[in-house]
Amino acid sequence: MSILLADDDVHLATFLSKSLESEGYAVHVALDENTAVAELRRQNYQLIILDLNFGQTDGLKLLEKLRSEGVVTTIIVLSARNKVSDRVQSLRLGADDYVTKPFSFQELAARVSVVLRRKADPAMNVLRVEDLELDPTDRRVTRGNRDIRLSIKEFKLLQLLMRHAGREVTRQELMHEVWREQPETDSNLVDVYVNYLRKKIESTRGERLIFTVRGVGYRLGRSAPVVKAFSEVSPAGPESRSGKGIPASAPTFSGPAEPAIYQQTPWRALVNSLTHDLAQPLTSVRCFLEVAVMKEGNLSASPTDLKNIEQQADRAIGLTRAISSLVREVSVPTGPWNLLDTLLEDVFEDFIVLLNSGLLSVERHWDPVIQVTSSPVLRQLLVLLLGKIAGKNTRPIALVVSADLRGSRCHLELRWKAVDGGAAQDAQSTLGSDLMYIQEMLYSIGGEAGFDGATGICLKLPASPHTGGAQAQKETVQ
Repeated sequence: MSILLADDDVHLATFLSKSLESEGYAVHVALDENTAVAELRRQNYQLIILDLNFGQTDGLKLLEKLRSEGVVTTIIVLSARNKVSDRVQSLRLGADDYVTKPFSFQELAARVSVVLRRKADPAMNVLRVEDLELDPTDRRVTRGNRDIRLSIKEFKLLQLLMRHAGREVTRQELMHEVWREQPETDSNLVDVYVNYLRKKIESTRGERLIFTVRGVGYRLGRSAPVVKAFSEVSPAGPESRSGKGIPASAPTFSGPAEPAIYQQTPWRALVNSLTHDLAQPLTSVRCFLEVAVMKEGNLSASPTDLKNIEQQADRAIGLTRAISSLVREVSVPTGPWNLLDTLLEDVFEDFIVLLNSGLLSVERHWDPVIQVTSSPVLRQLLVLLLGKIAGKNTRPIALVVSADLRGSRCHLELRWKAVDGGAAQDAQSTLGSDLMYIQEMLYSIGGEAGFDGATGICLKLPASPHTGGAQAQKETVQ
């Protein structure tokens, strides 16, 4: 059974794919919408596991798009949204099941098995790669509009290659599965029959489908996408992962000059957003521990896997502390202004676990005597922004915080990059639909904001015009 796993969290996607493969499934991973759509066009799958929090993609819109385009593949939705309305909407748009994060791996594996049995459809047993189709029921093979006549052994050989489309199949596996014999080291039987298939399948002007993998065996179709480790991912370019990026000259979103009345609704939405981000690392940790128990401690985890799980646990602790900070009681300000230096030090304290673990490092550039509005909303906003940056980026992040005074405004800039030189989550993906709520919070204190390049945001905050002039301090906290 082949499964397409559409999830942009490389940690969770890698772990789930390995665990599902240990259950006997062939799993391909898509980290963005374009890859997911391309994979569905490349070959058919028995199941799609779709994370609704899918990068810049709204998972519900992608679900609706797939169904409207006639994709009938079984779809299981993964989401941290646990409201009944979210489940109902997903099912109405065509999802076959809905699993809430953090979930148990055993539960996911059981649901996968159930939906595949429930949706058993003879049409789905037809194997398709590019324009080549094989129907095991009618023992019929076609390429485009052309019927292809095969012998029994040729049919079995092609069927095995198509079941592992995009993957290398060794000569030994082909020999054992097709001829039910132990392979002989000097036998060229497989090579002879592969040559027969090539002559019949690739005899027209159609694209080449069967490829020789030197020293291994054969592969049918283009290589399946590979999920790269963080150290293998190329450094981020001037554009975001979506390929479009956010130009440095992007327009700002500004608010009214007079402070608006702060409403509770956007604040609750933003707290829920951080809670949603928290579900991702919790799912990774829970599934890892569960699989370890299932295997009675015989889990073959590499040092890299163990380090990743440790980081996921630290990220979960950091987000939990951030949420706790957002909902706790705050003291009433005694005056209109507060030292920015004191405010930022207080905010960083909420992320001390991430700072100590190396998941977050902060480089500071600001005048220590700048005074900004003492509204508690500003502190909550800064905690939220750091929480989103830490929660959305699944790799260690270096954050540069700089500020300067311009009249009655303090320009506070937050810019981030991946410590390992890989691609960091861009600002638009980091904030997503939360942007309108952040705007509303800024409006309430007479502030405004705008994107500062692909991975940065600039806050323009009310400040006391009677401070300034000291040299900016520069300090890196690891």
